[in-house]
Amino acid sequence: MNSGKFEITVNPSAKSIDMIIAGTFTPEKVEEFLAEYTLQVNCIPSCEHTLRINCLDIDVLTQAMIPYMERCFRVYQETGCKSMILIINKSPMLKMQFNRIIKNTGFENAAILEV
Repeated sequence: MNSGKFEITVNPSAKSIDMIIAGTFTPEKVEEFLAEYTLQVNCIPSCEHTLRINCLDIDVLTQAMIPYMERCFRVYQETGCKSMILIINKSPMLKMQFNRIIKNTGFENAAILEV
């Protein structure tokens, strides 16, 4: 397992919030990520932006981390992003996990793009 890392870039001209999520996150790394995400999106009208999350290098989620990922999805909703696109490698397990999290959090404008 790779240690979790992230990158968040606000792209005002494309009206997108581009993120890269990689590796395996710990609860502490999730807190660090959410603090940075909140800092970045509080400076923009997020309701006009699409959240594009590159998850090509993310590890399959452990059962213990699913509630933390659900919390992240709820924070994305609270910040009011127009929509969310999750970009993943073809992985039935990861796709199933993300679909379940989307359903559990009621994120209506979310899509999964497999590459």
